Amino acid sequence: MNILFVIKGNEPYVSQQAQIELVAGLQRKGVSILLAGNFSSEVEAFLRALKINFTKIFPKKKIDRKYIKDFKELIHKQQIDLVHFVDGKSARSGLIAIKNTPAKSVIYFGSGSLHWYDPSSYLTYLHPSIDAIICNSNFVYKHVRNQLFGKQKDRAVQIYKGYNPSWFDNIPPKDLAELGIPKDAITVCLVGNHRKIKGTKYFLQSSYHLESKKNIHYLLIGENTGNSFFQNIRKNSPIAEKIHILGHRTDVISILKSVNIYSQTSLEEGFGRAISEAMSVGKPIVMTNAGGCTELIDENSGIITPIKNPKAIGKAISSLVNNDELRKQMGENAKNRIENVYHINETVNDTLKLYKRLLNE
Repeated sequence: MNILFVIKGNEPYVSQQAQIELVAGLQRKGVSILLAGNFSSEVEAFLRALKINFTKIFPKKKIDRKYIKDFKELIHKQQIDLVHFVDGKSARSGLIAIKNTPAKSVIYFGSGSLHWYDPSSYLTYLHPSIDAIICNSNFVYKHVRNQLFGKQKDRAVQIYKGYNPSWFDNIPPKDLAELGIPKDAITVCLVGNHRKIKGTKYFLQSSYHLESKKNIHYLLIGENTGNSFFQNIRKNSPIAEKIHILGHRTDVISILKSVNIYSQTSLEEGFGRAISEAMSVGKPIVMTNAGGCTELIDENSGIITPIKNPKAIGKAISSLVNNDELRKQMGENAKNRIENVYHINETVNDTLKLYKRLLNE
């Protein structure tokens, strides 16, 4: 089978690693696969190291006529049997290019934001040419099925987005002293670009409700997190001087390796890349009951709290801060869960099964 796998490509490698490693895994299974996207020099270096075949092709606008023409030529030249879209923007034009070709198409979806009444969704995820919608959690799977009608519901397929702790073995931990954090501190981290749905304010407000005499420091990482609203929440916290709003960072994994607890206080999550990364490096999780993310952990690897409840979040964080053994054991259990339940190898196997079914192999 000949597969064309389409991603953004212009994001940092670590944010696309799970998708690129999926391509590498499929290739090792004998799949002839070509990766397409707008790759940075950093990403290109990793692709060469992984011996992944790639082509730099990407749309420059929502409906890009040149991209459609080039995409169609690529399908014919490479004799593509199936196109796997991960990037919705590319799918808008790519699905037009597929028309009147025998190529099948699947698309990845990872949130609860798809709606049948949104006309724009029929240009991508609900496009009539889509043969399967890959949902990255059971929560997303149920949501997508609810947006489909009749036999179309069978287009929804659940395939967890797997990780591999070994990806991060050679990344050194961060010396938190560089960030002004003393060695005796218990550190709690949240990673996420500021959007309302991320519920970041509840993470910061949880610092008002800590029940511990230990030296607790908060770390907030992500774009647009240094705004005045968050700064005011920080300013009014009992541990104001121990809250570090770090903004965008390129060393997130290094920092995750050095913190003690990872917290995600979203209002909704399809699955949770940052949570998966934190679990992969052995961190216990405190998260809100925000959807698919709760499938990642069990009672032995993290604590789930209600959404929009900073007091409950603060209490959960305190329980891990105050119990060194529990904190360490939950972190180990979290890493084992990625190894044994949500490993990339399972994603590779499930994706290959889907390809074979659609291509009747």
